[in-house]
Amino acid sequence: MSLCLCSDPGGVRLVGQPSRCAGTLEIQHQGKWKPVEDEYKFWDLKSGSAVCQHLDCGSAVSVNRTDYSTYRRVWMVSVPCVKLKSGLRDCVGLDDSYKHSSGVDVVCSDLLPQPNISLSDGVFGVYQQGFRVLVGSDFTITCSVQPQYPGGSFQLISDTKKPLNLTLPAVNHSAHFLLSAMGYAHRGNYTCVYHVDVYNHSFSSSQSPALFLTVGDLVRNLIIRVVLVHFILITGTMFLYLYCRVSSQLYSTH
Repeated sequence: MSLCLCSDPGGVRLVGQPSRCAGTLEIQHQGKWKPVEDEYKFWDLKSGSAVCQHLDCGSAVSVNRTDYSTYRRVWMVSVPCVKLKSGLRDCVGLDDSYKHSSGVDVVCSDLLPQPNISLSDGVFGVYQQGFRVLVGSDFTITCSVQPQYPGGSFQLISDTKKPLNLTLPAVNHSAHFLLSAMGYAHRGNYTCVYHVDVYNHSFSSSQSPALFLTVGDLVRNLIIRVVLVHFILITGTMFLYLYCRVSSQLYSTH
């Protein structure tokens, strides 16, 4: 499990956790990155949500004070100011030499990245809007997510005539849903959602991009193609016949 040291252009970041939307709060001020102190435990969900919104991470689900064994240089931040203003760095004190052993840990609601969705087996056509699969075939839809947290589960949802709502545990950050006997009722959009329990909370990702599936009958498609080819050949032959006949008549008149 790798740790994220991610910052945004606004000079605010959460560090020390796999997700950019969780970790110890640090602010860049006067050209220096330093943690924020919480000596009197003033930081709460409202002030934490200001941080999450600033990072485009939703709202805060937990805000905790962290105590360290040693004193270190920190920024003093006015929490009432944070609750009233959108610019977090406007609330930082001017004292560059202040030291303290406390910090602020924030966990935001939009903790998880958007999962991916892909299709294998049974495909015989790829189109700009999606995939075409054979009637009666078996196919596998794979849900996956960028590695951050171990475990969790994937939910596969469809808006088909017979809606699907399936769940499988995540193995190596992915899950493979085997769907059998493809029928016309399977035509529609499929999406994945990733769920995981961390930081004593349950989190769900946003839905993956939609995967659109349509259904085709190979025999029917072959018949249509054969008929179409014959139609083109017959039409072309008639055109050539008429062209030659007209040309012959014009030639004989001269």
